[in-house]
Amino acid sequence: MKKFLCILLSVCLLGISLSGCQIEVEEARTETAKGYSYYYLDDEETELLKEDYSPEAETADFMIPYLLQRYGDKSGGEDSINLLPQEVSIDSHEIDGAVLVLDFNGQYSKMSRAKEILVRAGLVRTFLQVPGIQSVRFTVNGSPLQDSRNNNIGDMNANTFVDFSGEDMDSYSYGVFTLYFTDKSGEKLVEEQRKVYYRRNLPKERVVLEQLAKGPMVKGNYPTIPEGTTALSVTTADRICYINLGSGFLEHLSGVSDEVSVYSVVNSLLAACEADRVQIAVDGRTDGSFGENLPYYKFYEKNEGLVQASSEE
Repeated sequence: MKKFLCILLSVCLLGISLSGCQIEVEEARTETAKGYSYYYLDDEETELLKEDYSPEAETADFMIPYLLQRYGDKSGGEDSINLLPQEVSIDSHEIDGAVLVLDFNGQYSKMSRAKEILVRAGLVRTFLQVPGIQSVRFTVNGSPLQDSRNNNIGDMNANTFVDFSGEDMDSYSYGVFTLYFTDKSGEKLVEEQRKVYYRRNLPKERVVLEQLAKGPMVKGNYPTIPEGTTALSVTTADRICYINLGSGFLEHLSGVSDEVSVYSVVNSLLAACEADRVQIAVDGRTDGSFGENLPYYKFYEKNEGLVQASSEE
């Protein structure tokens, strides 16, 4: 009888032990489960949004055709994703090692530059989640996609685009920014160095605009843009900064030239971000003008000629 009780007790303990192991495995699986998202444009086509989804199989063979089908569906139904324009299609794809190559029809090149950057960023971020895919390459009618300077864009990865989201929402960064305000005449730009603590998840471009809108802190310097100016969206890619400003930017400051207002933004952005040129849209539009010879669609480079020399009064 004692022998039977010992065996029974051993069996019970073994069952408890196995049960505990199973719970630990279940918890481990839950902790390591990966979430997936696809990206799409908001209704105004000025910002990327994302939505989570759970693929039936976490493999490239399943996920790539599934995502291509969803991006290719232009019916506007539940299974379509609002990212590619109606006339733009992905004609073919292939996997070259760890690179996914997507070939588009010729209509892809007819998108505005600002929208094309958002579309490209959304697709790249979506397909980089596919297991085994480390970069994405775009071609148009079989030819490599080129930037505004006719250079091949090549393979794109997670570092290609500025990321506007962040996990450490309460973490801050510290930086010294060069901002450009104006002198008393309103015809010259003056530099002002500013030390700023800002949330790590904010792109520097947005921080720059916020600081410009606050106005100068150095006596003798004057504001260049309205206090209520906001950045609706910002994207930096291919060394071009695309910034979409709210209509408050158009409220003219008395005594400040249009050229000074525009280049205070351009010079300040280029001093802070990894870009050579800036394109400014207002409320998503690039078909207007800030003044004579200052169209929205222009790619603005830094204007040193407007900057007041330090020896000037």
